[in-house]
Amino acid sequence: MRQFLLRKLWIILSLLLSCATVSAAEPETQLLRLYTEHSPPGEYLDARGEVAGATVELIRLLLQRLDQPATIELLPWARAFELAQSQQNTALFETVRNKEREARFKWVGPLKVYTIGLYGRSDVFQGNQINPGASSRYLACEYRDSVHVNALKRLGFTEGRNLILTVNHGDCLNLLRHGRVHLTAMNDTSAAGYALQMQQSGHELVMVQALTEARLYLAFSRDIDDSTIARWQQVLEHSYLDGSMRGLYQGIYTEQMISRLEAFAKTSAASQQ
Repeated sequence: MRQFLLRKLWIILSLLLSCATVSAAEPETQLLRLYTEHSPPGEYLDARGEVAGATVELIRLLLQRLDQPATIELLPWARAFELAQSQQNTALFETVRNKEREARFKWVGPLKVYTIGLYGRSDVFQGNQINPGASSRYLACEYRDSVHVNALKRLGFTEGRNLILTVNHGDCLNLLRHGRVHLTAMNDTSAAGYALQMQQSGHELVMVQALTEARLYLAFSRDIDDSTIARWQQVLEHSYLDGSMRGLYQGIYTEQMISRLEAFAKTSAASQQ
């Protein structure tokens, strides 16, 4: 009887050790929290209240290929930016990569390549160039924690005097349409989409001044290991090479941008051979 009990105990212990070994060898994949903002046509809430858009669909494709469980939440930019820096196992998109932000995140991309410009209404601007000395004549609008705030400040715009900072980028467009501000920064793709809305208000949307070229990325929290970042980068670039990105982006983003992303992936692949 004693030998039987000892043998049974040994079997149980062996099973427990076996389960522990399997668990250690194949850890459960953690849920990744993804944050983004309202920025159509890339990211927005659809009629069902779900996060949708061309860029969102690309991210979902990457998650599927990586077998990575995740949630995608749409928040005001300032809130999303704060959470991405204060929480572990998170990522933020679409994020401009610059020197100030470089050390705060681990980067995968680019997801997009844009020309950023300063836009206004044609009844106010007719090819005029903005300069710091003249900026006091105009009221500009940008959303808080946007990378373009500093560009506006370099042109002479100051919060509390001639610069309004809002929670969402779309708020600036509404103010511009109603003539309550004169200028706002946006990328060329967004401008093309907003131009129709401006026409419906009886005005033309014009680019007053080009500001910069922006590359937008997935910005991951620093706790995520480098091998995971490398896998994300590899799968993203593969989506550029196999036509998946083009299928999602075509007709929504410019052909120039799509071709530039494909060329980037081809150059990257060639450098690794």
